Amino acid sequence: MKPSIFVLLALLAFSCNTPAGFKKPEDGLDAGREFIRAVLDGDYKKGELYVIPEEEDLRLYKRYTEYMRKRSGTELIELKQASIIINKVEEVSDTLQIINYSNSYTKKPTDIKVVKKDGEWWVDFSYTFSGNLPITE
Repeated sequence: MKPSIFVLLALLAFSCNTPAGFKKPEDGLDAGREFIRAVLDGDYKKGELYVIPEEEDLRLYKRYTEYMRKRSGTELIELKQASIIINKVEEVSDTLQIINYSNSYTKKPTDIKVVKKDGEWWVDFSYTFSGNLPITE
């Protein structure tokens, strides 16, 4: 009986640390869309869960979120209300996609790279700033 209670408590603790609406992406496009929506919504904690857990990516994402938090309230509301527009999905390989998107507020085309690592899809946030292709798999 005690192991069951322990497992239940562990699951409860994990769910408390995970933002509402977080789900593991099923594919690269899903990872990209979920990440973009979280960032547009200003849910940076949720967005970070889609960023590949590597030092450079997390450092850049933190700097980006600090920058976004300084935006005007009006701009943040507009971003939250914006729709995601997927312009193009380039499947570079079965573990790498480049998603070109914009949103209905800024209309600025942007690329993000999503990679499949250890069976899970992640956003390579550093690509946004460095364009770090090609990669070796």
